[in-house]
Amino acid sequence: MIESMPQPQAIRRAVVLAAGMGVRLRPYTELIPKPLLVVGGRPLILQTLSSLSEAGIAQAVVVVGYRGHEIEAVLSEVRGIDVQVVENTRFHLGASLSLAAARELCGEEDFLLVMSDHLLSPSLLRRLATAEPRDACRVAADSTAWPSHYVDEATLLQIADDGLVTRIGKHIGAASALDAGAFACTPEVWEALDSAPPDCDLSTVFTELVKRGRLFAADISGSRWYDIDTPDDISLAEEKLASDPGGAVAAL
Repeated sequence: MIESMPQPQAIRRAVVLAAGMGVRLRPYTELIPKPLLVVGGRPLILQTLSSLSEAGIAQAVVVVGYRGHEIEAVLSEVRGIDVQVVENTRFHLGASLSLAAARELCGEEDFLLVMSDHLLSPSLLRRLATAEPRDACRVAADSTAWPSHYVDEATLLQIADDGLVTRIGKHIGAASALDAGAFACTPEVWEALDSAPPDCDLSTVFTELVKRGRLFAADISGSRWYDIDTPDDISLAEEKLASDPGGAVAAL
């Protein structure tokens, strides 16, 4: 009798980075922390948690920092997904420190890593969570055409024919796809974090995985998402949702 190989465990946890100051969204973020900005009728952080819940994620570790007590007050009323809050007191520095703050709660389990300022559809998150190879870290990669002004602001990916990511960053030349701001992480991400400078951006952390040939692209092209970085992004996202009722957050 041939024994079947054990299947990878389904991802049940997510880490949501919600600690930043949102400097590029001033003056809005002088009055309210970025994760609580309302887009599509609901605060960004609630949109994120709803999409995660619908995608089958049971627990979210939310990393707060700037005006974290305000975010935590809103999170205390969330239902449908178990929320744990951890604080990054050095939120004015690189996002690597927010990822590090979630390390103890994640342990050695796989998890999704998302940003609280990205509108992500449940279908995108499901495709990312189940993408192959399941034993390596994956980044949500969108190869569809986006307006040039959006591409200029985006984190870019260069991808080999076998799906291996060969470069990640904002200024890497010709790109194969956009980084949609979501990752499926194995415990290898902690090794990459240890190898990276302690205060750096996430692209620097994931570049460590690129060097080892351990970051793959999960093709989420066609799934809906939007990154909210500037005041213009808020109005553009509102227009996108109004013109596309089946969009990233319309059903949340």
